[in-house]
Amino acid sequence: MATRKSRRKSVQNSDPGKILDLVMSLSEDNCAPLIVKQNNYLKEECNAEFVIQIIVNTERMEAYIEAIGSTLLQRKYNIQMPLKLIETLKSSGDQTDLLNNFETDFQTILAPYFPKDSSKKRLVLYPVIDKPFSVIVCVVAPKTSEDAVPVIIRECFLFTWPTLKKAISLEHECSLKQKCQQLLKVAKRLFTQDDKYSERRFPMDIGIAGEVIKTGGLINAKSAKEHPNYDPLIDGLPGIDCKTILCFPIREQTGIIGVGQLINKIGDPYFDAMDEEMALAFSVYCGICIIHSVVYQKIQEAHIRNTLAIELVMYHMKVGDAEVNRLTQCTGFHSHPHLTSLHFNPRALSLRELPCYVMKIFVDLGFEKKFNIKSQKLARFILYAKKGYRDVPYHNWLHAFNVTQWAYAALVNFKLVQQGYLTELQALMYLVAGLVHDLDHRGTTNSFHIQGQTTLAALYSSESSVMERHHLAQAMCILNTEGCDILESLPRKDYDRAILMLRDYILATDLSNYFKNLSEYKSISQDYLKGNRAHVSCLQALLMNAADLSDQLKDWASVKKTAASVLTEFFKQGDVEKSRGDLPLLMMDREKCFIPQLEIQFMQTTCVPLFETLGRIIPKATVCVKIIESHIERWEAAKPIFAEVPATAGLSVLMSQELDNLIEINLKEMEKLRLEAEAANEETT
Repeated sequence: MATRKSRRKSVQNSDPGKILDLVMSLSEDNCAPLIVKQNNYLKEECNAEFVIQIIVNTERMEAYIEAIGSTLLQRKYNIQMPLKLIETLKSSGDQTDLLNNFETDFQTILAPYFPKDSSKKRLVLYPVIDKPFSVIVCVVAPKTSEDAVPVIIRECFLFTWPTLKKAISLEHECSLKQKCQQLLKVAKRLFTQDDKYSERRFPMDIGIAGEVIKTGGLINAKSAKEHPNYDPLIDGLPGIDCKTILCFPIREQTGIIGVGQLINKIGDPYFDAMDEEMALAFSVYCGICIIHSVVYQKIQEAHIRNTLAIELVMYHMKVGDAEVNRLTQCTGFHSHPHLTSLHFNPRALSLRELPCYVMKIFVDLGFEKKFNIKSQKLARFILYAKKGYRDVPYHNWLHAFNVTQWAYAALVNFKLVQQGYLTELQALMYLVAGLVHDLDHRGTTNSFHIQGQTTLAALYSSESSVMERHHLAQAMCILNTEGCDILESLPRKDYDRAILMLRDYILATDLSNYFKNLSEYKSISQDYLKGNRAHVSCLQALLMNAADLSDQLKDWASVKKTAASVLTEFFKQGDVEKSRGDLPLLMMDREKCFIPQLEIQFMQTTCVPLFETLGRIIPKATVCVKIIESHIERWEAAKPIFAEVPATAGLSVLMSQELDNLIEINLKEMEKLRLEAEAANEETT
């Protein structure tokens, strides 16, 4: 407490016993009861009609009253802080004035407690100065001498102010907490309320709201109409007399996105500092709510666009009943003798026959009956999958059939279910995954989409395996299409397992996942345990990769065609990458790619380790390694042939009829050199 230096902090005019009794009685935590007790003491000691205490926030120059004389008010009343009260605080001494010279709001609050003829009563004002709160004590019509009144007040507050100050601070904190709780309730309604309101539009540069937008600062207009920026068009509501306005900015990271207005505080003449703090805090929730609404609206719009796009795609992919009936009722001869071979070349079949052979594969394995798959539903699913593949050089419907056929051949030749390697559900999903694993492939790699920041990359790059996740999404789209859910009859638990298996099978075809896990696969293959969950997951991934790369197990003529198809895709991607200013990988660059070396590297680093690892788990798979090694030998023999022409002519050489003859000549020459080398070694030994 600050007092004038001329006054000593001692009791001069007061009864120490009465002051002690007063101090001992101040046991409440709330301000108002403490103020009443102080008022009663001062009224008696000053022989006054009334005593009033005005609590002042000195930092904000805002004032309020909680009690009048011995009467507790129902609530705290804010009052205007006129020049008279400000001067009293600055003077640090007592002031005298008449009641009718005070502001109207102050007189209105006091009126019910004063006689009608009290307007000319004399008031002695004395400030008790502190931070952040001070008190102005108003003694009404004291009969004690005017010199004694300030002394009595000073001596009273010398001992009682610490208690009152603590109560004021506590009340302030409690009020702040209560308002924060109210704020949270309002914020909750903001996020859940879905009422419709009328919209009014205004220019951004008019009124108090426009000034807030311009400056970014809060404006507390305690007399709204006197504010220089006040504009009734925007600052208020129709039919409401705007007296006070608290206008605050609503922000987010990019800047101001809105303005909030509070108009006419109920029960008080103005908005105080706490209201300002609450408004700024509330503006944060408003900003979040607005952004939430905008994002939600965009999500809804995106969902609608996505739904329309899916409907459009499915319309163009639509499979009619006539197509389904033709497939289910087909009486053609679809019994190629080598269909179950691991080295079967699908190019031996016509494209129009492939759906029939897929139907045959499901039926031959008994999946149709085992999983209660209706033939109409299976046929529709197969035809939708067929239409889901684009007309790209390699990752097309023929490739999907090839992978499905090899999965079928593996199930039959390796007896994967009978030998306990896979359950029947795992076998079913192995086939399904083969059919859908490259749906909507665009003939481009994951890195192409990530580097090019394509739409697919935006959707899936955060999860890695961009294209594989897109294939999975397309597969789920077909499964969710009416009349296509071949898994519908599964119990819920098995259905969930089946979808997870489908996900894992498809993601396994991302070779980056294969290389990342290869060392683990090799380790597991050394001591494979049937039924071990991790070991089975490893085997499923290896089987899926083997089916996906099974083109390398065909005859040499088919291997060449596969290489030409893959390279055509690669070179087209490389051309696009060059056009957008990117540097393509060597294997994507038609001007630099040396085809035989690329094929040898692929087979040695990818295919051989794959089938060697698979062969350690399933011994019958080891034969695949020998086939790949024979192809590597032919690619080695092709090196001198490709070396004689520019890299840009590589594809033409690959598909030329003379290539095989030249390779045979080189193979014989290589064999001759090998025999001569062996003979030379025998002579030296």
